[in-house]
Amino acid sequence: MTNQIKLNVLSGLERRYGRVHKLAGSQSLFAVGDGALRVYFRYSSVHNDSKTFYGLRQEDLRQLEGHPAVICFLWNNQEEPLYLPYADYE
Repeated sequence: MTNQIKLNVLSGLERRYGRVHKLAGSQSLFAVGDGALRVYFRYSSVHNDSKTFYGLRQEDLRQLEGHPAVICFLWNNQEEPLYLPYADYE
């Protein structure tokens, strides 16, 4: 399920904004539209009491610094991805 949700989001981004490609050294970092935006995907299952957990890797976060970027939170059975601008996270 995780991969399918991410693939659906990536496909939608590519239709709207152009080429999407994975950044080196991570399974979760992608560049959109020739580097106009970086997207960091994080996934969690919904656990007991409707709780989720998202681990953020320091080395992935470093690759967002100095770039327009969003963190995309995904979970099972969601209707829309949740995007958090990296600048808001910082």
